[in-house]
Amino acid sequence: MQRFHFALAKVLDFRRRQLELEEAKFEALHSERRALESESSRLEGEALQTRQSLMVTGSAESQDLVAADLYLRHLSAEKRRHTSRVAEWQARSSKQQEAVVEARRRVRLFEKLEERQLRDWKAAADREQENLASELYLARWKR
Repeated sequence: MQRFHFALAKVLDFRRRQLELEEAKFEALHSERRALESESSRLEGEALQTRQSLMVTGSAESQDLVAADLYLRHLSAEKRRHTSRVAEWQARSSKQQEAVVEARRRVRLFEKLEERQLRDWKAAADREQENLASELYLARWKR
């Protein structure tokens, strides 16, 4: 009996490479998320530091107050832009997660097909072995 050969092995390898690629893209999105979280923390920290610096000084000149107010407004606008980037990231992340799930499903489909063909091949090999053994037994018995 010849060795087991899965005819769609190259397709399965291709699907596995696709899965690895989709998972790498998903991991890159997680790195981007960490950068977004870091940026969010930085913006919050700067706003807090600016407010605290105004509270620490007993008296402040009007130009300092104006500058601080303008800076806080700038930070607020940055926060809004940052919030939209986070929302965009969430949409891309959701889409990429779906792509990973679909790639896993495709790989699993071919793996199941390979398992089924291997099981059928083993059953055929066992039948062939059994037939050969019975033929040998009968050949010896007829002597």
